[in-house]
Amino acid sequence: MNFDQYGNEICWIPELPATGGETPIYQALVQAIQEDIRKGVLMRGYKLPPQRVLANQIGVNHGTVTRAYKICEEKGLVKGVVGKGTFIAASPGLPMSLLSDHKDTDLLNLGMAIPLYECNPLIETMVKQVSDSMDYGLTMMYCPPEGHIKHRYVAANWLKKYKMDTAAENILITSGTQNALSIILMTLFEKGDRIIVDEYTYTGLISLASYMNIILVPVPQDENGMDLEELVTTCRREQPKGIYLITDYQNPTTVTLSSEKRMAIAKVIEENKLLLIEDATFSFSIENRIKPVSAYIPDKSLFIMGTSKAISPAFRISYIVAPLCLVSKLSHGLNNIIWMASPYTSEIVSLLQSTGAYEYIENEKIHILKERNKLFDRIMSEYESLPAPTSCYRFLRLPEGYDDIELEYMAVEKGVQILSANRFYVGSRPEKPTIRLAVSAPNTINDLEKALYIMKELLDNYQSRKRLYPVL
Repeated sequence: MNFDQYGNEICWIPELPATGGETPIYQALVQAIQEDIRKGVLMRGYKLPPQRVLANQIGVNHGTVTRAYKICEEKGLVKGVVGKGTFIAASPGLPMSLLSDHKDTDLLNLGMAIPLYECNPLIETMVKQVSDSMDYGLTMMYCPPEGHIKHRYVAANWLKKYKMDTAAENILITSGTQNALSIILMTLFEKGDRIIVDEYTYTGLISLASYMNIILVPVPQDENGMDLEELVTTCRREQPKGIYLITDYQNPTTVTLSSEKRMAIAKVIEENKLLLIEDATFSFSIENRIKPVSAYIPDKSLFIMGTSKAISPAFRISYIVAPLCLVSKLSHGLNNIIWMASPYTSEIVSLLQSTGAYEYIENEKIHILKERNKLFDRIMSEYESLPAPTSCYRFLRLPEGYDDIELEYMAVEKGVQILSANRFYVGSRPEKPTIRLAVSAPNTINDLEKALYIMKELLDNYQSRKRLYPVL
């Protein structure tokens, strides 16, 4: 153990090149942290020296170390905790980009909740069938930022299947749900605004909020969804501007809110003058559909319905149902960000909706998801998870003493991608170890079975590796 001239303990000293080289010192320090993570010198949870202490030790100014630490945080290598210091992140060296469906990897994917690709031949057939009805005169030209009124009219009728009664004038067409969320946050929220979320929530929202300096305020949840008493208390304490909910097969917990819970939440939203953002990405896979929260409070809600999971990411079409008083503002924001969603893909999706092909594809996917979830329930019967018979993913609670972050690494070594619940958690670290397994991700049910048996063996024979450093 080393100490500086002031008696401060130095737990790590980077190996830096001699001064005068071409690489700036802050970049060299970033590279040193990356290299020591790769070598296993710096492991997850390891507390780095305070910036001023390290600056004194290596003979640079405080700003140089601060800049290096900030870059490392942006890269996901470290995590700064106010009042505690800077720590090596939970998953250093294992970025989200690794957890994707690339053809150059042999990993079995249970990580990303991608659509059922085995339905692609069916979708291709359906698209070919409607292609002769394409209105090319409409789709080969620019359209208003909110989309053609024809496509919005079709969408309004189609949304009735999800018990969302609205008009074409209330709808804006965007390039996917992530784009819809970006437009909403950039247009209607400001730096420092607070949005209430479930303690486990969609990673895309977490990233967006962090990028835009919007504060996510977590509320505890259980198998019935967000705790109502805590929600009321949080509203009084935090004075939030909005609330974000996934009411059908919540991501990642798979909780579906009951009608009673939806009405109770709608009442709290009205009483506290919140703006609801309701994400219906996974509502397509619910067999017995329930009236959305937005349907109870249409003047205080933004309802987002995407098509990528239900049909295909090739189209990247999502709809925002908004109060008329916000449509113009959101349209202006959409115009500034992407100008408009593609009229060509909007036309294809509209044709699928109006001909019944969209519903046919949904039903086929629900049938496949049933079979995949039955397989999950059979193989993972010894472990705890909520019932979710047609969900794209499952939320698996691990036995006491298991480490979900460590398990994510161990699964990759066994050839399977999974996601630790830490990735979805708004806070420092959840109390109970949990993982999300995407049953929709493997290309075939045989691939799913193989991946699940690998995970079961890993769980059955789990032995924690020796931890050299504390975990955040």
